[in-house]
Amino acid sequence: MSEINYRLFHDRTAENIRVEVGRLRDDLLFGSKKKVDKFGKVDIKCDIAALEILLSDYILDYKTPDPNERQLKTREEWHDFLTDTNQMNFNECLLILLGISPTLSDLIEPSLYKIKLNEIKKLQDKHLSLIFFQRVENHLLRERFRSNKINTSDFIKWALDYKYLRKIENE
Repeated sequence: MSEINYRLFHDRTAENIRVEVGRLRDDLLFGSKKKVDKFGKVDIKCDIAALEILLSDYILDYKTPDPNERQLKTREEWHDFLTDTNQMNFNECLLILLGISPTLSDLIEPSLYKIKLNEIKKLQDKHLSLIFFQRVENHLLRERFRSNKINTSDFIKWALDYKYLRKIENE
């Protein structure tokens, strides 16, 4: 019997997220007072800690020839969510589409799936959530799944159809 594995359809999705999160971290750490103010009043230490966690191999990276233990664990967690759960919440699905370990879903605003475009000010102090909110993957996911609980098999079928995931059958 063949084993089914899933991967991101495009590795550049995860690469783009890594770059965006890195830029946010750099702006918060090294940006001018004016740049930091554009993000609103925030607890910078808390935000930077969350960003550092995310950047420490919690984003998929298949280009590294010799991945470290944390990267291998991230790959396993990411894949296990797709194969071992019956339902996921919206944030977990979004992180899977972006190539991030869904175990970090608590870093994102819990009601992200409810926020409408004209309500974006609700995310003013939540920089990471704002980055994820602005992604096309978020908007397509919200169009298709209008609740916080998403059936995993429906999600996988949709993600395969939209070419966010690809299925690899190993003999």
